[in-house]
Amino acid sequence: MERLCVACYFRAEKYSCDEVRRYYDKMILHMVEGLGIEGYQAHNFDGLLKLQKNHNLTHIFIAQTEYEENSSYYEDLTKDIQVVIIADRDFLLSGNSRLLVIRKPFFALSVVNLLNGEVKENGFEEAQAAGRRPFSCVGAHVLVVDDEEMNLVVAKGVLGSYGIQVDTCLSGREAVERCKKVSYDIIFLDHMMPGFDGVETLRQIRAIDNGVYQDLPVIALTANTISGAREMFRNEGFTEFIPKPIERTVLERVLRKVLPKHCIEYHAAPVDDSGQTEEAISEKSTEKESASKETIEPEPENAPPSLDSLTQVGINVNMGLEYCSGEADFYLEMLDMFCGQYAEKRDELKELYQSANWKDYSIKVHALKSTSLTIGAEELSDCAKKLEAAGKKEDTEYIRKNHDALLDLYEKVCRGIGK
Repeated sequence: MERLCVACYFRAEKYSCDEVRRYYDKMILHMVEGLGIEGYQAHNFDGLLKLQKNHNLTHIFIAQTEYEENSSYYEDLTKDIQVVIIADRDFLLSGNSRLLVIRKPFFALSVVNLLNGEVKENGFEEAQAAGRRPFSCVGAHVLVVDDEEMNLVVAKGVLGSYGIQVDTCLSGREAVERCKKVSYDIIFLDHMMPGFDGVETLRQIRAIDNGVYQDLPVIALTANTISGAREMFRNEGFTEFIPKPIERTVLERVLRKVLPKHCIEYHAAPVDDSGQTEEAISEKSTEKESASKETIEPEPENAPPSLDSLTQVGINVNMGLEYCSGEADFYLEMLDMFCGQYAEKRDELKELYQSANWKDYSIKVHALKSTSLTIGAEELSDCAKKLEAAGKKEDTEYIRKNHDALLDLYEKVCRGIGK
């Protein structure tokens, strides 16, 4: 083990008790010394980045909460470093994840086996296989609240693929009225909306009928995945949070966690690396064979754009497909909807800019940040993200310098999709 270099990352401030923090620090220190390996600790994300820069790390051990706050980063990190999550017993990774899991409570032998590459000793392969098990939530009834129609359509499509009955509404006020009439198993609630924001909407839902919904799982939907987000949302009364655009891995973890066990029905059918069951693959193969025998009609003049043409205009097609459940037709529908909303959304941004209404301007670019990322328009999403941050700080100088560039890029993306 002389060549091993290990980093352990957990945020110490999440533990209110100093004794607990010291206990974990000492435990990690004693384990590293006992194994005779080079090891370091990080108590914040910046500290972890510094360790990666200054040391040739071979393994990173992270707490489950820290992984969930930035899962895509750690998944990408596994290309160069082995990343291991210290997780609860019911935690499951997606089937195509390259990370490994050590479940609490764990012992030094588990770490030794992992560092030696003996993953079978800890049942890591079985844990990965469990994460591939498809499941449905037939009978579950949920409400999704978001002020952007496109986000509602995507959420309804993704949740509906699990057999969930999905209701949607475009405002917090409407959500409160819905909850007075309908009993839901879960509410997915956008955190940043005009009028009633997510926090105010949640407060009013919790107060219905003297607190009948006090224990109802309410999941925050947010495009802001800052460090410490989980604790922030829990302090505000949310049960959990899911970053937007919605990733299936995160969604499935939340569904497993908050739904009653009788609402989760696992299926025995094995799945391939893409998450499809063998039956589904067989059905699609049959459909393709049948389609190939049919006469191929020429495409109409207003045919949707090909995926290749989208790549040429700077859209990350793979990302968009992933956020649209891997369904090309659904993805093309979202592209069409994104373009169809362009004129209205552009005019809203112009009006808010001209009136210097930076609060609502921030909300609108925040929404554009999410919807553009859903279709894979990464550059546009990043531009909107920076303007959102400037709007929150009322940094008018930055906004005035970059507002036109955002609109130009927005138009360019929509023109490219419409080709």
